[in-house]
Amino acid sequence: MVLVGDIGGTNTTLALLDERNGVFTLRARHRYATVELRSVDEALTDFAVRYPELFARRRLCCLSAAGPVLNNRCSMTNVSFSIDGDAIAATMGVPSFIINDFSAICYALPLLSTHPHIGAAPFPHPDGSLPSPHGPVRAVIGAGTGLGTGFLVEDRGHYVAHPSEGGHTDFAPIDELTDALVAWQSARYPVRPGIEPYLSGQGITNAFRFLTATGRVEPDPTVDSIAALPDRDKPEAISRAAADHAGLAMVMELFVRLYARYASTTALFFLPLGGLYLAGGIAAKNESWFTDDHRFMRTFESNYNERITPLLREIPVLLIKDYDVSLYGAAHAAVSLA
Repeated sequence: MVLVGDIGGTNTTLALLDERNGVFTLRARHRYATVELRSVDEALTDFAVRYPELFARRRLCCLSAAGPVLNNRCSMTNVSFSIDGDAIAATMGVPSFIINDFSAICYALPLLSTHPHIGAAPFPHPDGSLPSPHGPVRAVIGAGTGLGTGFLVEDRGHYVAHPSEGGHTDFAPIDELTDALVAWQSARYPVRPGIEPYLSGQGITNAFRFLTATGRVEPDPTVDSIAALPDRDKPEAISRAAADHAGLAMVMELFVRLYARYASTTALFFLPLGGLYLAGGIAAKNESWFTDDHRFMRTFESNYNERITPLLREIPVLLIKDYDVSLYGAAHAAVSLA
């Protein structure tokens, strides 16, 4: 039995999975609002009370967290949590590992074809092709509360996941509209911001503010009602209303193009012929904005060098739709690392 956790900026999910012959089965799960927790220890204590019999059978622990991990410790990026794996091991009485949240998703990738409760759907390329995954490298990116990146390397049936803080690298504009977006966004920071403020939940909010502040989206009752919402509620409201509102559709189209360009850049760094996977709640909840008219894939394949485009066409791009994928990945990581 493996105790696992997905500690994110919005939600914290704890679960217990058992492992038999490489197959993981989810036995218990509970989700907490991260902002309502004082620490991860508080969630672990509550979870132990909710599932005492299963909790007592734990033999390993692996918590994935949104932030850089060093020496089995994570100081989270968007939450003031510090998670110490050695301290948790002492409390839990079992080997405990802290890994980056996208390392957990990477460890789940080998399970997608064998575990019926998690899976990924391929995005067709604009020519209709669906390249078959092959090769030892796979990569994951995902926009949610923040922007995560990671990659997985296979070596003769063994897997090693590598974290990344690529979400905080520089952002490069791709046309006149995004040139203007960068100028507007940069005025709000003491240092020119990286990609995450453009490509995350706050990225949708920032795109909305930019387009309304510069007059590209004109005010009306729908726009005004969204502007009055707390920032945490704006992204969902924008995506929900965009199907019937031309101005809000501009927000979503801009966001998807930025997502696709970052995906293309990531693909060129890692050459993940085993698959480039999109994770995070935003893509899963807004799939049609990505697939309609091949909006995402047309930008993904676009490159200034015509010799690079055929390479991008060979990379399988897949959408992970299951929130539980991080839990299965953390369980796989625990067994692999132990």
